[in-house]
This record gives sequence, C-alpha cells and structure tokens, in this order.
Amino acid sequence: MARVVVTGAAGFVGGAIAHALRGRGDDVVALDVARGPGVHAADVSRPGDWEKELVGADLVVHAAAVGMGGVGELPPIRAGRPAGSSRVPAAQMRQVLLGGTATVLDAAARGRVGRVIHLSCVSALGPDLADGVDETAPVGLTGDPRADTLAAAEQAVGAATASGLPATILRLGDAYGPRAGRWTVWPVLLLRAGRFVLLDGGTGWLNPVHIDDVVAAAIAAAGSEAAVGEVLHVTGPEPATVAEFVGCYSRMLDLPAPRSVPARMYGALDDATHAVGRLRGRVESRRQASGEPEPTAAGRPEHGAADRAGVPAVGAAEHPDATGPSTGAVALGLVRGIGSRLAAGVDPRQRMDLGPLAVADVTRSGRLAGDRITAVTGWQPRVDLADGMGRTETWLRDRGLLGVNEPSRTR
Repeated sequence: MARVVVTGAAGFVGGAIAHALRGRGDDVVALDVARGPGVHAADVSRPGDWEKELVGADLVVHAAAVGMGGVGELPPIRAGRPAGSSRVPAAQMRQVLLGGTATVLDAAARGRVGRVIHLSCVSALGPDLADGVDETAPVGLTGDPRADTLAAAEQAVGAATASGLPATILRLGDAYGPRAGRWTVWPVLLLRAGRFVLLDGGTGWLNPVHIDDVVAAAIAAAGSEAAVGEVLHVTGPEPATVAEFVGCYSRMLDLPAPRSVPARMYGALDDATHAVGRLRGRVESRRQASGEPEPTAAGRPEHGAADRAGVPAVGAAEHPDATGPSTGAVALGLVRGIGSRLAAGVDPRQRMDLGPLAVADVTRSGRLAGDRITAVTGWQPRVDLADGMGRTETWLRDRGLLGVNEPSRTR
C-alpha cells in the first residue's frame, strides 16, 4: 500500500485520481482549499502544516489549480442573460498555479517524496497550436496569463527535476466527463440556455480525453521509472472538432446544433464586454469611496449624471495587468460602437456565450501528438468519444443536468 498525497483533491481531476487510488487500496491524503468528504483543508499556495503530510510520501499528485473553468467557478446561467464572469485574476492564477507549484515542489524535496506527478494542460502551449505538436515544443511567454502561468509552472517542475526531484509532467488535452466544468457542465448549461455558439462553424480542433483515461494515465506514469523527468501528453484516441464534440451534448439535450458566429466578431465583443465590466467595477468603487449616489435600475445615477469615463484598452479582460493600447483596430471600432450600450447594461451579444472558454480554446488549428506516453509507460487511451460521451450522459442524466424536454420536443 502506497502513501499518496493529492492536491486539488476536491476538484475534477484531483478528485477522480484520489478516488481511484483509494479504490486500489492506497493510503491517500487529500488536500484542497475547498472542503469535501475526506478532504483536508489546505492552501498549498502558502507554506503551512499541510507540508508535514508530504514527509516520506511515496507519491504526490499535484492537481491544485484555478482559472481552469472548474464547476466551482460557475456563475448562474439563465436564458437570455449574459453569464457572469468566471475569469480568475491573473494574480490569483500566478499565486495558485505557479506559487502553489513552487511550494509543493519545495515541500516534496524536503520531505523526500518518492515521485511527483504534476498535472498541466494543453493551454500551456499558448493560443497558437501547431498541428502535431509534441512534447519537445518549447513553452514560454505568449501574452496570455493562463498559458504563461502554466508554462512557468512546468518550467519550475523541470528545474526541480534537474535538482534531483523525481517528477513527471502530464500535459492533459481537453479533459471531460463526470464533474468536469469547462468541457462538460459549462457547455451543457449554456446549450440549455440557448447561449452557446460555435465560432467559425466549430471547425477548431479539440483533443478530448475522458477522465477515466486521465486517471489511468496518471497511475501508469506514477509507476514508470522511465517517466521521471518527462513531459507527456495525455489525449484521447482521436481528436475531434468543436462541432463534433459539442454536437454530442446537443444530441443529449435533443437540441439543434448551436449557431455559428465569426470568431473575430465574438472575440472583439467579448473583450469589449469584459473591459466595460471592469470599468463599471472601478466606477462603482469610486462612487462608494466618494459617497456618490447609487445607480438606479436603469444603470444611471439618480441625479442623472452620466459617467463619461473612457473604456479601458481592449484585451484588458484577458490581460488584467495590461495598460497598453488596443489589441486591434477591429476590436477598437466595436468598443467605440457598443461601449455606450454596454455601459447602460445592454449586452450586444444577447444569446452568445462560451463560459470559461477563450476564443483560442475553440479555434485551434492544430492537434496534440500523444504517442510518447505509450512508448514511455505503455499506457494508451481506451475511451473513444462515443464511449466517453455515453459515460458522461449517464452522469448528467443522473444529476438532472440534461433537464426536461419541452412538450414540443418530446417524441
């Protein structure tokens, strides 16, 4: 029986791995900031008493993360209304994804942990994914906060491995299945509300991997000495287009395929919406600090004074620390044209939403190469999209997430 510590154990991937390891008889210590059955409360992004749990552990699976679109980041979704922002500030992502990784690696080294499995994801490669990209592709600064933080965390693991810590990086594809927020619960709820859209016809590539395959890959890597020091891609048997993937959820819901909109238009509107949302927050803070009157339901101060503050640079939503100029003339033109409507509380997107998914997530022109993990560990994916979606549908139905069909849609 191995002694295992799993961080992020209340989350989608960490929880599934912890459950599987307990099922095979391991002594599992589950750590997470969120409370849950069998989970010890611990903030691994900061030093604390939790570090004692790593001393002498045979294995540490580091799955703690934020900003990845988990169920815990899900705001209310209602038909005809914009979903609330699920975006996590860049500073918080750095604290958890990078700072937490560094803290866990340091504790693992001091505690003489036998193996470390660090879970990353395809987003670390940045928004422009070359077709057939493999594990030798460098990661570095792209300007995207999530990608850059994930890449920096991977580099920290590489440095720790070079110093003697036996660690492996598993870079996951688009993980879906029971309890998945980003690629399961979010799309289903948005489809039910009539808000999900396909960008450019849904022709972007995904690398779907069912959670059961993720768990099996993590266990295989943990038991392979040849995997030490490796970066390994974990994908499903075949890639799929966004239209194919989301189409599975549409069929479960007995709904037509979502409509398509141009990616450039959606991206510009998304930037503008979040930029003006940030502006609203700053204006509200100034009002509260200065004692100005609260806005009425119409979104204007009771004394009728309109807020004339300028709209922040387009792209500020995706790059919260940025203060530079607009990211493009097209987006800037849209901001100028719709800024007043947004400030008045009117969402020009109306029935368009991708939830936590960025435009880059659903418009990839490239696919991951996933052969190396088989060569190193012997593991290979076994859950194809049809099987994986069947398992996912059972879970969704059991929890009532597929809803009840309207009378006109019953057979």
